Amino acid sequence: MAKMTTAETHQLMEANTRMGLKAPGLLTFLLSFVIMMAVLFAKFFGAKIPMLNEQTEFVGLILAYIILASGTLLRSL
Repeated sequence: MAKMTTAETHQLMEANTRMGLKAPGLLTFLLSFVIMMAVLFAKFFGAKIPMLNEQTEFVGLILAYIILASGTLLRSL
C-alpha cells in the first residue's frame, strides 16, 4: 500500500467536508410548489384560501422557499 503525501491527505479531507447539494425529493418539491401556487392564486386571481391573507402571503412564499432549500441542503428530506 502506497503512503499518502500530506497534500493528498489534505485534498481528501477537503473533499469530505464540502457541502454537497442534491435534488429535493418529490414530496418536498411538490409541497413547496403547492404552497407557492396557493399564494400566487390568492394574490393574482383573488382565490380565498383560509389563513392566507395579504399579510401572510409573503410568509407563505418564504415558507415554500425554506422547504425547497432545506430539501436541497439536507440529505434526509
